[in-house]
Amino acid sequence: MDLLTLFGVLLGGTAVVVGFILEGGHFGALLQPEALVVVLGGTLGAVMIQNTWARFFDAIRRLRTVFVRAQQVDEASLAAVLEWGDQAKLNGLLAFESMDWTGIHPFARRGLELLAGGVSTAVLEDALNRELENYGRTHLAAARVWQQAGGYAPTFGILGSVLGLIQVTAHLVEPSQLGTGIAVAFVATLYGLALANLVFLPLYGKMRAHIESELRLRKLYLDGLLAISRKETPHMIATRLSGEVTTHAGGRNDANAWARQSAAVN
Repeated sequence: MDLLTLFGVLLGGTAVVVGFILEGGHFGALLQPEALVVVLGGTLGAVMIQNTWARFFDAIRRLRTVFVRAQQVDEASLAAVLEWGDQAKLNGLLAFESMDWTGIHPFARRGLELLAGGVSTAVLEDALNRELENYGRTHLAAARVWQQAGGYAPTFGILGSVLGLIQVTAHLVEPSQLGTGIAVAFVATLYGLALANLVFLPLYGKMRAHIESELRLRKLYLDGLLAISRKETPHMIATRLSGEVTTHAGGRNDANAWARQSAAVN
């Protein structure tokens, strides 16, 4: 579980509140439910207008991904592809019909099932590319809902402030209340900016990074399965694909090392 998202929101929110208090403000002044209703309600309404019901609920459902570590294109991913290449070389593509699917990525499983079914390389490439494009299109569309929310929230914050100032002008004959009324009015702007820059836009950024990481992993599987379909040796597969692998230390894996390892196995 990736708790960095939660820690980031808590740290950012705490920094804003503590800074306000250090400047002499009172925490109670930040609690204005009327302003929150305007900002959240307005933002929610604008986002719903721009999207379909399916996309809107999909964006909410996919929020869980920001609390899950993204799958990386690591040594284990490439090792799995090389193992499948070994099986195909020794036992043929029909060996994939009886293999254990436990722990195998659904996208890779789909490709292996197609290989076992005897489809051509062109058909395999077309089918997997379509699935890859559909994944990227639907997931990015859901993530952009939060980007849209980040664009609308500050605007509705300003709208909330304007509504508050309208109420202030109704009490011009009571100068003692003007200062407090204006301060309360600008809380809506604070809500809009804070929600946009501490919640909505960071959520979009993290969801997009998660999607891009998943796409890189699926692309590795796609290239590996196509190589297996073309009957390339595990040594050739390792040489071509190991440049896509990121080591645990954050560097790039050595392609020659992978190739030597594969060649030793074969």
